This record gives sequence, C-alpha cells and structure tokens, in this order.
Amino acid sequence: MRRVPPWIIAAIFAAAIALGVAISKGWLLDPALTRSDYVGTIDVSVDDARFYRTVPFEWRVTNPTGNVSGSDVVHVRIDPTSERTVICGWLTLDKAGASTRASRWLSEARLKVGDLTIAASFIAPVQAAPGNGLNAGCAGLFDQLRPAANAPLSLDGPAVPE
Repeated sequence: MRRVPPWIIAAIFAAAIALGVAISKGWLLDPALTRSDYVGTIDVSVDDARFYRTVPFEWRVTNPTGNVSGSDVVHVRIDPTSERTVICGWLTLDKAGASTRASRWLSEARLKVGDLTIAASFIAPVQAAPGNGLNAGCAGLFDQLRPAANAPLSLDGPAVPE
C-alpha cells in the first residue's frame, strides 16, 4: 500500500478551509442577485394596500405526471424612505391548488426591481384581506441600494419541482 505524501493532505486541508471561508462569507452566492434578507412581516391596512402594485406572473411546476402552469398576481411595495430600502409583498391564496403551486414557484423565483434582481421568497402567501389581518412578507436590501418606489417590477424563474 502506497503512502500519501504529506503535501497532498495539507493541500486538501487548505482547500477545505478556503471553501469553508468562501461559503461563510457568501462568496458562492448567485452574483446576479442583489444582496437582501428577510426582515419579517408587516400588517397591511386598507389604506396601506393602495401603495402596493400588482405584479402579474406566469408560474410553472413539474411533477411526476408532467408540467403544470398557470398565472397569478402578487402585490408588491417598495419603501426606499427608511434607513434601508424595504420591499414587501403578498400572494392571495384564492385559487386553491393553483395558488399553492404559485406560492411554491415564488419560493425560487426572482423579482426584478428596475435593474436589480432579488429572491422573491419573501413574498408571503396569505388568505386574509388588507385590514383584516393580512401580513406582507418583507425583504431589506443591503449596500444602500435605493430603487425608486415606482421602479418597474416583474417576476421570472424556472419551473420548480412540486
């Protein structure tokens, strides 16, 4: 049996440490995505709901029997007025299984906000109406980014497994 040279063991150990550092620093994240994080939910009153814009989208999921697709609408608000820009949104679960599939698709979709792209996983699936316990999910942007409150919005993403 041949003995492994010590420098190979040291090189593997150094590569493992470098990989660990890269993961912990977030260097291996999708560079096309703007840095953001989930910051919680916010109660949406009837008056606040008028600041949310509708964003229609087409969703696609795959399952063992084939592909399923449909369309739905989310409600999104951009608030650049605080120390950190916050983007909030909700999806009304009003179409039974179709809304559940749309929610699944949103968990891996991307929200385009002007020329920025963020993960749409913050968008909360809800069954309530504004002013009746509706809580929108919110994401905060890093790096002092300030898209306009009226920046163009769209959703995009690949088909996801059901």
